[in-house]
Amino acid sequence: MRRLNFLEDEPWDEVADQQRMRARWFGHRFDTDMLGASLTEYLPGAAGGSLHMHYGVEEMFFVLSGTLTVRTPEGEEQLTPGDVVYFPEGPDGLHTFSNPTDEPVRLLGISTKRFPDVVAYPEQGVAWVATRHPERPVPEGADEGIIARFDLPHGE
Repeated sequence: MRRLNFLEDEPWDEVADQQRMRARWFGHRFDTDMLGASLTEYLPGAAGGSLHMHYGVEEMFFVLSGTLTVRTPEGEEQLTPGDVVYFPEGPDGLHTFSNPTDEPVRLLGISTKRFPDVVAYPEQGVAWVATRHPERPVPEGADEGIIARFDLPHGE
């Protein structure tokens, strides 16, 4: 058995000051093969990014604290503690989050981990494909996998 406390304030695996968010990933800490999990904290005023979708991953998010805004092609909705949202792979899973409030928001994410995974950002016209998780360290002598960014065809 491996154990950690996901609510501890340190360490964070990613701190994105411009996006006003920070994240901690658990799957690679436990060397999981098929299951991913993360804790994301959206600081007050965190702007939403571009809508994105995965081809290879399903995602489910649990709001732990604060009021979070989720944007999908259907519009925006506010989520509060206890709310759970699910995004399938493909266009039905397009989403992004933001925090327009003056209180931090904590969000627990659970996902499948299948590779290759393609993450598409239709509003930006780009996508990336990976045969491994880009934040996970590559063991010495192991295959580094392929991580590539490409432009989406116009109108996709």
